[in-house]
Amino acid sequence: MLSNSTRRWLAGLGVAGAFVAASATPASAADSFQLVSYDMLVAPDHTVLNYLYAYDPESENELQKLTLDLDLSKVDDFATLELASGGWDCATTDANLHCEAAAGEWGVPIFDYYVTAKADATPGQKAEIPVKANGDGKIATGSISVTVAEGVDLQSEPEDSVDAAPGAEVGLPSTVRNGGENTAHGAVLRLQSDWMTPYVGNFSNCEYDDALLTICRFDTDLEPGKSYKLSAPLPVKVDKTARTGSHVVNPVDWWTKDDWALIEKDPTWPVPPGKPGTGAELRLVEVGAARQSAPQTDVDRWNSFTEVSVVVTGDNGADLAAVGSTATGKVGDQVKVSAGAHNLGPAVIETWREEGPLTVVEVPQGTTAVNVSEDCAPWVQDEPWNPWDHAGEPGAAKYGCIGYGDLAKGDTMTWEFTLRIDKLTGETSGKVATKLAGDPNEPNNYALITIKPGTAGTPGTPGTPGTPGNGGNGGNGGGEGDGGTLPITGSSTALIAGIGALLIAAGAAGYVVSRRRKTRFVA
Repeated sequence: MLSNSTRRWLAGLGVAGAFVAASATPASAADSFQLVSYDMLVAPDHTVLNYLYAYDPESENELQKLTLDLDLSKVDDFATLELASGGWDCATTDANLHCEAAAGEWGVPIFDYYVTAKADATPGQKAEIPVKANGDGKIATGSISVTVAEGVDLQSEPEDSVDAAPGAEVGLPSTVRNGGENTAHGAVLRLQSDWMTPYVGNFSNCEYDDALLTICRFDTDLEPGKSYKLSAPLPVKVDKTARTGSHVVNPVDWWTKDDWALIEKDPTWPVPPGKPGTGAELRLVEVGAARQSAPQTDVDRWNSFTEVSVVVTGDNGADLAAVGSTATGKVGDQVKVSAGAHNLGPAVIETWREEGPLTVVEVPQGTTAVNVSEDCAPWVQDEPWNPWDHAGEPGAAKYGCIGYGDLAKGDTMTWEFTLRIDKLTGETSGKVATKLAGDPNEPNNYALITIKPGTAGTPGTPGTPGTPGNGGNGGNGGGEGDGGTLPITGSSTALIAGIGALLIAAGAAGYVVSRRRKTRFVA
């Protein structure tokens, strides 16, 4: 179970982690209107993307208008600032940048900007950019600290993999190379373990929180052009319920000590303190020490990130069975039906890892899908499928449906549809088909959604999982009333995706928008 501090930090990275070296400087706590800005490190002749935003925590209403005034006079000697986002109208007077924006569909846009250090800037130079914000008549102030840093380039391979059986311990390798021209004075490694493969190490220079976030610190100097590997791999243990054939990804990335210090001290989304190990020290290949005279920043965060996959071996599969339903009605009625997927075990099915649809639903002939789960999208065999662009789109003949979270043995996930009966001369059915690589029991991968002539409005029960032709009586006709929805059983497992890590690695800014999902989990 994740601690509250870990959940808060990982969630915050989705928004606050968009900049590679960020520490927030909010307005005074006494002000209800808040301006949030992020300090930065930038190497000579390099550019960094940063952003700031303002909000009113005491108001439920979105800002309608925001103006920003940035005083660039103190950084003009060694750096320049350039607007990077749309929706802003800006003008410069002397060294003051004045920008205005009005609310759009998603409110007032985030203020994204580039800062470029001049080629002759000296590492160690530092200055503040005072910022004043006016949001709907409320005032807030803040500042952005810009520090010129010595540029280094920590690099790692984008992908690696190891094999392990359920319940076994395995080591994750990692190699880092200094591809820059300057010696990197120390480094920080971050491992974001999957819940299926928690960290089980005890290195004295590594801290971990709930065994899912592990931070290892190294004082070794990494010389230009040289590579360094860990003195021992990072040990993780594969969960006993892991499914044979699945790939459990554990992101590993490398940071300069100064870049990581800004992330760690971020007062908005600080890294939660970890528990240090009590064993031996994890080391890198040792080189001659050198004193550091200026802060350092990684000039290319894209190439410091490795996805280490644990490929689960053994013989621990999962039997995923289809679940259908039945509704009764007459021409002109709208009836509710459901399609489901039931895990008969023994392994857990990590539905969010699957590529393509987890379940394909065929709409019964003579009916039209007028309301569709947002986790389903039109699907055509052997054609490209993008569930995000067409989520919940009505009127298709077949739908592919995706899942979220982990489906344990005995759990069921369902997707709801409302069908309009256009033509009905007798019983009509559409097929529900589950799709899971390595499923050992193909016959129960199919079930039916059946529409029968009759009086609408009597809720029924779902069919037996994986029994072709037995959809049960799980519909409710006669319009859009409540009732008749196929229940969803099983536990909801928190999904920790490395969104924050990817955004940080990319140095990208912007909103992370999560749609409210209609697939429900009920214990």
